[in-house]
Amino acid sequence: MSDGWPDRLAVRPFTRSDARQVAGWQYAGPWQIYDFGSADDDELPSAADGYTAVADADTDRIVGFFCIGPEARVPGLDEDPAVVDLGVGMDPQWVGRGHGGHFGTTVLAQLRRDYPATPVRVVIQSWNTRSRQLFRRLGFVERGGHHCVQNGRSVAYTVAVLSAGLNAMSESSRTSDDHVR
Repeated sequence: MSDGWPDRLAVRPFTRSDARQVAGWQYAGPWQIYDFGSADDDELPSAADGYTAVADADTDRIVGFFCIGPEARVPGLDEDPAVVDLGVGMDPQWVGRGHGGHFGTTVLAQLRRDYPATPVRVVIQSWNTRSRQLFRRLGFVERGGHHCVQNGRSVAYTVAVLSAGLNAMSESSRTSDDHVR
């Protein structure tokens, strides 16, 4: 694409360098809630915590990440062994620029390879209509809500599930909504 977004994405192991980059990402407006902040090296996300990088297939430059398992769950959301919990994040320079579909289909294709018969669950802050629309376009169905307290305030989430065996939208169906995490 003309804005510098990669034509091809690759999923690869999440490195310490990736973690430092992600920790430095600063989102604008209400999306600041997704900032990691200046975490100590010991507190950085890691592959051991379920993080995986999504990078430009040609340059290896990280454009986002996904995490599964406990790192993808918000406080009070119980583990469900029948689903894969998914969290995602994209470099803020790409947020709102129409790349969410390409990014999301890349992540879901990897999950379908790793967990072909398992539904995928996401929790999205309920105010985040862009992310909710993106996940609907990717085939997720909203199944309810979840409330928890984070940083001393009540936060409402929408819980959505992609059924096992369903594939995300095709590469040619890229969406204009893209901030997800």
